[in-house]
Formats: sequence, C-alpha cells, structure tokens
Amino acid sequence: MSLRFFSLCIVLIASTTAEAQSKLTFKDKFMYTDVSVANKRNVHNVLALIDTGNTLCMVDSTFAVDSCGVKENDLKTVLVNESQVKISSVTIDSIHFCGKTYCKVYCLIADLLGIYQKYAPKFIVGANILKSGAWKFDMERSIIEPYNANKRAAGTVFKWKNHKNYSDVAIDYIIFDSKIDGKKTRFAFDTACKNNKLQRNFYTGATEKIQKETANIENKLSIKTVDLCRDVKFKIDKSEFTLDFVIGDYNIGLLNIEFLQGRSFILNYKKQTLELL
Repeated sequence: MSLRFFSLCIVLIASTTAEAQSKLTFKDKFMYTDVSVANKRNVHNVLALIDTGNTLCMVDSTFAVDSCGVKENDLKTVLVNESQVKISSVTIDSIHFCGKTYCKVYCLIADLLGIYQKYAPKFIVGANILKSGAWKFDMERSIIEPYNANKRAAGTVFKWKNHKNYSDVAIDYIIFDSKIDGKKTRFAFDTACKNNKLQRNFYTGATEKIQKETANIENKLSIKTVDLCRDVKFKIDKSEFTLDFVIGDYNIGLLNIEFLQGRSFILNYKKQTLELL
C-alpha cells in the first residue's frame, strides 16, 4: 500500500492544472486557503492558515486524533521557541496545497483550539511547504498560486535575510532589515501575527495603553494591557511605510499582512525576495 501511495503522490505532484490556483480567505487580519490533509486513509478538506512565521506546518491536536487517525504512539516530543516549550510532532501522509501534493510532511501537533480559541485553524501551512518555491498572492482576485521563481521581477523587490544571516532567529524566518528614526532594526514577516510589534526598549516615541487580544504557542488567548505606538514610520530599502505597533517581548519586530497595504505580491523563497506588484 505504501508503494501505491507513493506512486499516487508522484502523479499528483506532476499535475499542473488550473487547480493550482487556490482561493484566499481573509479574516481578522489572517490569510486562509483550502488544503487537503490525507493520513491513514483519512482525507479532509480544511481551511488552513498561511503562516510565514512558522517553520513547520501545524495540526490541531483534536483534529489530528479524531479526524486524521493520528495515534498517541505516532507522536514524538520536540522543543520549540526560545523558551524550549515541549510540543508533539508527527509525519502526515500528504498535504495537497495549491495544486501540488506534498508527501510525508513533518508537522507539529498542538491544542490550537484550546490556545487560539475562536481564531484556531485545524491546519497551519508553514515554511516547510512554502519554501518549496515562489507564490503569487493576488489580492484583487483573492487567489494564491504557484509562481515561476526564475521569472524576472517587474515590481518593487525587497531582499530578505534568514537564520543564515542572523543566528538568533528561527529557521526559515523572513527577516527584513529596517530603519526607524534612523535606527537600524529587524522585522520578521509573519502572516499569522495579529498585531504588528516592536521590540521593547527600542521605540522612544509616545505610547498609549490599550486592551488587546493576545495568544501564542505558550499562552492561550486572553485580553492584556499593552503599549501602542501609533503611526510609526519605518523604511525597508528605500520604501517608507506607516503602521501602528504594539510593544512586544521578542528580540525582533513583527510585521503582519497589513505591511503590504492590500497590494498583490510575490513571495519567492528560492530568491529570498518579496516583490510588490
């Protein structure tokens, strides 16, 4: 059976049809798209969160056990994040995403529903799938599709760095060098981040206290008082942007999808570029 399954994956990977286009759904500043999760003869179509800030794909633990046939003895414990949080992992038979089937996908398993509650997806598309090539995010048509990574750029191109340039950031993080008021800083482009964030003790401008929903893999969703910085101007290369930021506790800043102001873009993992169209 495993040989037949492998052959099926090869056929599906080779297929290049109109099905390569996948609809984008936007909700609460997050981007979602349809994926098919297949494991142990179980196949489910789910709305998945696209997460450029997650090195690995992630599956909700309840969905994994109740729908995907994942057993306790399939799980392995791994450590994630700088705080060394323990979390389970498993290899899922296949993930079908944007017209291509990825076989034997290594995924983290977490209680996403318990942590993120109303925002919890059943599946998160991480960088271990996204870094396979380049992707065009067409905001006008609300579509994501594979893109020719070797095609010559026609728009504004931002070159990014990653853990090979900065050893203190997670593997496959998309890092943009930036400046705020002439001071150098770094941002991770994280499409699964609800709020844009600046690192603590970096920003010297005026702030105000507000109530915000916050959650991460270590802490479930709650309301917290945070410092908000309004209309902060920052530069990436020669382009200037203005956004509101909250003050976070990371060693780098975070940019969510708001950074692109609704513009279509190409995320090219092969060339490590983001091209604004």
